[in-house]
Amino acid sequence: MAKYRYFADLDGETTQLLRVRHDGGVSTKAQSFIGFTEDGRELRATRMIEMKRLPSRHACDARCQNATGRIMKCECACGGRNHGRGQFIATAA
Repeated sequence: MAKYRYFADLDGETTQLLRVRHDGGVSTKAQSFIGFTEDGRELRATRMIEMKRLPSRHACDARCQNATGRIMKCECACGGRNHGRGQFIATAA
């Protein structure tokens, strides 16, 4: 079974979401999932990462930060935190 991690990017920071749920729509894109930050804020996911079963844990580089695609497969040391991060900039409302 695949293991997924969900992240939200807010004010230049990447936050892993916990207790993630689907919003009930038909889409399976990252934006269709909502989770909670460690401090209890509810946020919509901006990225979802499929964790590889046996990751190599190599150092992150530009390939991670500029990754594209609906689901990015992670095996580097960041655990998905940096994958695709170069694509998203958001601010708090």
